[in-house]
Amino acid sequence: MSNPFDRDVWAILGMPLDNVTLDEAAGHIERAVETRQRLSFVTPNVNWLVRALKQKETMRQIVNADLSLADGAPVVWLARQLNMPLKERVAGSDLFDRLRYDQSAQAKPIRIFFFGGREGSAQAAHEVITAEQGRLVAAGWHNPGYGDVESMSSDEIRSKINAAKPDFVIVSLGAAKGQAWIEHNQTHLDAPVIAHLGAVVDFVAGAIRRAPKWSSRMGLEWVWRIIGEPMLWRRYWDDGTALLGFLRSRLNTLKRVAKFNAPAQPLQSDWQDGKLTLAGDLVLAQRDSLRQALTQPGAMDMDVILDLSDVRAVDAAGLGQIRMFEQSLMRRGNALAIQASQPIDAALKAASMTV
Repeated sequence: MSNPFDRDVWAILGMPLDNVTLDEAAGHIERAVETRQRLSFVTPNVNWLVRALKQKETMRQIVNADLSLADGAPVVWLARQLNMPLKERVAGSDLFDRLRYDQSAQAKPIRIFFFGGREGSAQAAHEVITAEQGRLVAAGWHNPGYGDVESMSSDEIRSKINAAKPDFVIVSLGAAKGQAWIEHNQTHLDAPVIAHLGAVVDFVAGAIRRAPKWSSRMGLEWVWRIIGEPMLWRRYWDDGTALLGFLRSRLNTLKRVAKFNAPAQPLQSDWQDGKLTLAGDLVLAQRDSLRQALTQPGAMDMDVILDLSDVRAVDAAGLGQIRMFEQSLMRRGNALAIQASQPIDAALKAASMTV
């Protein structure tokens, strides 16, 4: 995942989502394990999306990830509302099971370290995987208990994880704290793959029962989760009502400026003196041209001004490429500033984009 412009990524309300299948997502993890190339991935659901729309730091975490997978029926529905031809939902628990139960001849062992979960879950998950003697190898476990990110990031904890030589560290601390812990520790850990996978540790341990497949297919997994964990209802209610508020104020703006049924205008670009000027339509039909225009400036070690004053239309595919452009600059410590006409500016604000 070294070149962000190679990704089939779309921005849904500004949140990057990769258009990949479950098998393709598993393939990214397997290649990272084999090559030892670092892969950070997130599995945004409604809670992730709402936090990203409220908090710049959460959106930055998603933008900075190497892979962003659509987890949750509302996210899938929203992607399709914005004309993203999403191949399928890729939930973190399904991705783990895809790796876990692959017994094909080419399926190489993957060493797993469980970090977090409920009291006793990390150890129990470790024991379950050990007893299976399957494709996944239980490398170790650690339950950090309760505390802040700093207290869970001691040299002793990092050394314990590294000594286990895992390929994949699965974190379960709650999405916000878990992702903060990953960003705080990933440069100190040797494992090529680190991800927060929510309740996976508890699922494997048997502390929580997974929803049946039929509920996932019908988009009712959240009902099953509330029945099993009644305390979740408040979070689901708060996230759902917050998302509806965002949709009322933003979705129609994004649809209107995407101009789904209009012929796409050719893209023109000019790059000079730290300023990239684009004209035409930043839409799916012009995505290859947009990638070419963004690649050179994205490789420069400088702040960049992106001038969209003469852009007529932009859709989720175009916004996705701008997010990847932002990622390229961000990883070098550089900033992106955007200038735009009023309709495009309104769309950027609806998508919580850098302006």
